[in-house]
Amino acid sequence: QHLTPSHARHQSRPPLTLTPTMPETMEITAAAKSGDGTVVNVGIKMEGSHQCPDCRQKFESDKAKQLHWKFIHDPNRHQED
Repeated sequence: QHLTPSHARHQSRPPLTLTPTMPETMEITAAAKSGDGTVVNVGIKMEGSHQCPDCRQKFESDKAKQLHWKFIHDPNRHQED
């Protein structure tokens, strides 16, 4: 059996780059956007018409609001430690 040194086996691969490459353009749907450009509203959906009763988050549908409440605020939901 012929063994090739480890440095020779990888010579055909392109060199690794440490800088991640970003796509030239990235589309972000309106549903994924949040905030209004202020620090106070970072991560808060401002366009929704269904307000969570326990926080400042807003949602496009009542179902989305209910799911948010179930997983974020429901005191009866089991939480892993």
